[in-house]
Amino acid sequence: MLDVEKDTDRESHRRALAVEGVLLLLIDGLAARGTISADEAEDMLRILSKSSDFSAARASSSLRIVEQLRRLRGGDGMATPGA
Repeated sequence: MLDVEKDTDRESHRRALAVEGVLLLLIDGLAARGTISADEAEDMLRILSKSSDFSAARASSSLRIVEQLRRLRGGDGMATPGA
């Protein structure tokens, strides 16, 4: 019984990581295209990064991308040039 629970926990963890990875890619892509603003992307990434230290590490590269986008858009975090 314990092996089944461990397998289920492992599978749940793998799926959670996959969903988190997809969300990070989606947020990056939407922000890069200007569909969402840098401020909106940053808000979403901050929420994801609060779930664990590992999530915070994964979200850090996306947060750097969002900060670069903000700089490219003249510091305007609300700009959505592609919207």
